[in-house]
Amino acid sequence: MKNSKKRVLIVVNTQFPYGKSEDFLSNELEYAAGFDEIVCFPILVYGAKTFEDIIYKKPKESVTFYNSALSYKSKSRIVKLLFLTCTNSKFYKELWLLMQTNRLTLRNIKQLFIFLFIANNALNDLEKVVKEKYKNCDVVLYSYWMYISAFVIITLKKKFQKTIHFEKKITRCHRFDLYEYANAGRYLPMREYILSEMDEIHSISKDGVSYLNKEFPQYNDKLKLSRLGSLDKGIKIFPKSETLHLVSCSWMRPVKRVSAILEAVSKIFVKIEWVHYGDGEEFEKISKMAAQIDNPSVAVKLMGAYSNEKILAEYANKTYDVFINVSENEGVPVSIMEAMSFGKIIIATNVGGTAEIVENGVNGFLLDKDFTNEELVLVLTKIALLEAEEFNEMCRQSRRIWEERCNAEANYQKFYQQLKVNSVQ
Repeated sequence: MKNSKKRVLIVVNTQFPYGKSEDFLSNELEYAAGFDEIVCFPILVYGAKTFEDIIYKKPKESVTFYNSALSYKSKSRIVKLLFLTCTNSKFYKELWLLMQTNRLTLRNIKQLFIFLFIANNALNDLEKVVKEKYKNCDVVLYSYWMYISAFVIITLKKKFQKTIHFEKKITRCHRFDLYEYANAGRYLPMREYILSEMDEIHSISKDGVSYLNKEFPQYNDKLKLSRLGSLDKGIKIFPKSETLHLVSCSWMRPVKRVSAILEAVSKIFVKIEWVHYGDGEEFEKISKMAAQIDNPSVAVKLMGAYSNEKILAEYANKTYDVFINVSENEGVPVSIMEAMSFGKIIIATNVGGTAEIVENGVNGFLLDKDFTNEELVLVLTKIALLEAEEFNEMCRQSRRIWEERCNAEANYQKFYQQLKVNSVQ
């Protein structure tokens, strides 16, 4: 007999669709088949919101958005959240864990407290929404990050597991929410608890799966590889010219090392034009550095903030040859996938899962995490001096690897097909 219950996917994330940090979730939800309704709850967005506040492309009609009605402006709410956080037994269990592992620092205690405080704030509103709107539904709980939102869906299920049918609770994990060693305090709150309570853990990279396998082998049966992807906007390989056209796209933060690109470009002696999309805390500093370059072979353009849609249009129409990303750490960068889809040669640091899509000497070149300026100059010069056919072949290989591993349509359809199949079982 066919199930007549409404099937709902509840996605708990951080800012989508009102903030700038989760633009790729917009593409993913286009392929979220098998549900009568999709609900998004961004835990770091507060106050009344309307459809007009959405900064991404307007979603399907079946996507509904909720968020916390209040931030922490209400005194009574603050008192309630402080009480819930300070009386949570898990808070003290985590403190004991930190003591046992020699990580009990003021920074880590603060991180744990804020983690639980934000989680309680989100739960205050999300519990009401679920109880009022989705009590008689079949629900899949999906945390986009293996961090606060993952703790939220676990707590939500425990609260309503006797009254609401939850098919499963799953989480993705990317980079900051995955690698504890990359965190300044070598600590991510509630790590063991989240892993133990989650039904499925979907890493966006093989490297992430391997890391969790090594650190937490007892949860091996929960680990899955579920790659992100980018949309197919067509391949655009331009004829090689005398000038090497270099492009990058990222926030201007220390971790992204945009200044390292500028330093290498300024010292090169082949004709090169570098264009960077994105702003951030280092924009002014890097702009001043760029203005002081005294090299007639070099042209630098810092474009500032651009929407993702406009950047992709630029990739399609401007004669960019090479995309560069020299970040200190990554998951599997969607920005690299997007460039690959157009057939761009890639220069990237061998961090996270980047090597899973950038093959050294095939569609680009991988640098060590702690590369020197001379090494980057050498790679840029090497690409500039490639013969036209070899250059074009690397471009074609970039597109081929994208088609095999980074196509959003294929990757997201596979992800949601899994959820559909498992629900039938």
